[in-house]
Amino acid sequence: MQTMFDIAVGRCESIDNKTVTIELDSAVVSRLVPGHPWRTSGTSRLKLDIGLCSQRRPPAVGAETFLQREALLKNPTASLDLLGDGNYAPVRLKTLGTDTEPEVVGPASKTTWGDRPRSRWSKNG
Repeated sequence: MQTMFDIAVGRCESIDNKTVTIELDSAVVSRLVPGHPWRTSGTSRLKLDIGLCSQRRPPAVGAETFLQREALLKNPTASLDLLGDGNYAPVRLKTLGTDTEPEVVGPASKTTWGDRPRSRWSKNG
C-alpha cells in the first residue's frame, strides 16, 4: 500500500521562476550520495522544479521545503551542489522517495505502575 505524503528535505534558500533552491539536510544528502562523508546541514544545495514541491505546504524562502513523495518516485532530475561551491551536477531524486513507507506501530503497552516489577533498589522490595 502506498501512502500519499510529503518529505521534508531542507530549508528553502530561494525561489526563482519555476525553480527552488534548497539547503539540504545532511540526511537527505546521504540518501542522494550514499557513502559521501557527513557534511553540516545546509552546505549542499539542490535546485529543482517547483512542481515537485508539496501542494499542501508550498515552498517559502527561509522555511522547511517539502517535496511530494509521489513525484519523487517518478525519478525526476535536479541539480545538486554537493560541496556548496557552486558546481552543480545532475542527480536523480527517486532515492528520496523510496523505502519511505511509514511503519505501522501497534498500540502502546497498558502496563500500570502497580503491575511493574519492583526495583531492587526500592526500600519495600
